Amino acid sequence: MKRTILILLLSALVASCSSDDDAITEETGNTNGVIRITEVNTDIDEITIANFGDGAQDIGAYWLCLGPGTYVQVSNATSGSTNLNPNQSITLSYDVNPTSGGLSLFSVNTFGSTDPDVLIDYVQWGSANQARVNQAVTAGRWNNAEEFVTMVSPYTFSGSATEFGATFWQGTEAPAGNAVIRISTVNTATDTITLTNLGNATLDIANYWLCLGPGTYVQVTNAANGSTNLEANQSVTLSYDVNPSSGGLSVFTTNTFGATDPDVLIDYVQWGSANQARVNQAVTAGRWDNAANIASGASPFNFNGAANNFGSSFWN
Repeated sequence: MKRTILILLLSALVASCSSDDDAITEETGNTNGVIRITEVNTDIDEITIANFGDGAQDIGAYWLCLGPGTYVQVSNATSGSTNLNPNQSITLSYDVNPTSGGLSLFSVNTFGSTDPDVLIDYVQWGSANQARVNQAVTAGRWNNAEEFVTMVSPYTFSGSATEFGATFWQGTEAPAGNAVIRISTVNTATDTITLTNLGNATLDIANYWLCLGPGTYVQVTNAANGSTNLEANQSVTLSYDVNPSSGGLSVFTTNTFGATDPDVLIDYVQWGSANQARVNQAVTAGRWDNAANIASGASPFNFNGAANNFGSSFWN
């Protein structure tokens, strides 16, 4: 009888230990945070970051970066807690270009890194070949330097924790009643400029300005060869004396010619040679890709992009 009781006690002890081991395994499973950018809202300069993992992660020491010299630590971009539980998100304030940009998320401030544990996420919108996109491609955080999120802000991520690239991002359809005025042709042989409304609403651009540089500008109403009240997909040709060999042409909504606000400096193109007047303003405003880039070929120079495409790759 004693032998039977002892065997039963030992059996109960083994069962109890097995149950405890199972409980520890469940509690100590994979508890990693997986941090991803989930939304970029350029209209209100806000970035949303979420934890797709199954463990909490404090991202206060992480960094957002738009390119060399343009970055902010996460803890300095929010007044809320940066300790994200699984499926929790946080919204950060960060000044982003409304027309185009490339946003990286780094776990430390080693901004030249291609280590996927350091450069942990990336998204570019508006146009290709944004800052740090090649790093992101090497790190496996973006699919291709030429791919970007189209349409307009907000840009939202629809993928899972392990999916990266433009395929998993969507822009928003432009709202009804939105006029978008773009330079569509520069003909240096005839000294004419064509402006086109690529939006979906009518707009009178009589008070807009063409500018070739400091002291060289004309108001649209004084240069137009036709109506300046442009309906969707309608154009107007302007007479403006442009240099046939090289130049940089801006379109401003007001005569604030020093502006870098993309609602004021609304379009730009340069041809013939790099570093033309106001190109740095245009790059800052997101209206040109790089001060060293020019429209290819010879006059007439024609724009072949969409309403939200800016830069030399959309000119020929």
